[in-house]
Amino acid sequence: MASNAGHKRETRVNSFILFLALITGLVLISIACRPVSPVVLPPGEVLNFRGQGSFYFKSPGEQGRVRMSFFFELPARARLEILNPLGGLEAILWLDGRQATLYLTADRLVWQGDTGFLLDQFLGGELAVEDLACLLTGQVSRLQGSWEIKDEASGQAVKGRKEDLSFELKEYFAGSQVPKTILFEAENYSARLRLQAIKFNQTYKTELFSPSFPAGARKVSWEELSQSWKK
Repeated sequence: MASNAGHKRETRVNSFILFLALITGLVLISIACRPVSPVVLPPGEVLNFRGQGSFYFKSPGEQGRVRMSFFFELPARARLEILNPLGGLEAILWLDGRQATLYLTADRLVWQGDTGFLLDQFLGGELAVEDLACLLTGQVSRLQGSWEIKDEASGQAVKGRKEDLSFELKEYFAGSQVPKTILFEAENYSARLRLQAIKFNQTYKTELFSPSFPAGARKVSWEELSQSWKK
């Protein structure tokens, strides 16, 4: 009888496991078949946006790949968080008009200076916060006049140049003008920003865009900070 009872318990356990496996399979199939919502600009005014992506840069002396989260408050405020491949926070960039701040978390080093200079180091050429926001949201038509824009045969502007910096938008989120990939090219430097997700008109805490550092953070010159930057 003990053997029969044990056999019944084993049968019930196996049946329960099979039931869970079937339910899990149905859930996974349901998720896989669910259509992905297209990324589209919201109706009316874009007040802010946030997103995630990966960033790759290459020059004759160095190259690297990082993950990135970004937050923009229009017209000209931004926060960029640089993450290592494991998701650890490596650096934070705050951009507020012409004022930029870069903080390296591991070394607790802070640099403050001109936004154009910092984005030159990051993307290969000077770029205004407003222009970067237009590129990330695919609103390239707003760059007309300040950039030389080239249209494809389809009429969709995908390339542009300003002085020594050029960009190209490649691939788009389905049903939208928001690019998945932005390529930047300058002399002896290239960078690729690939977007994974982007959301519009979110609710942010005000301090998100205000530079803040832990006790012991040290302000340094660009020469000193650049010894650790992009390693």
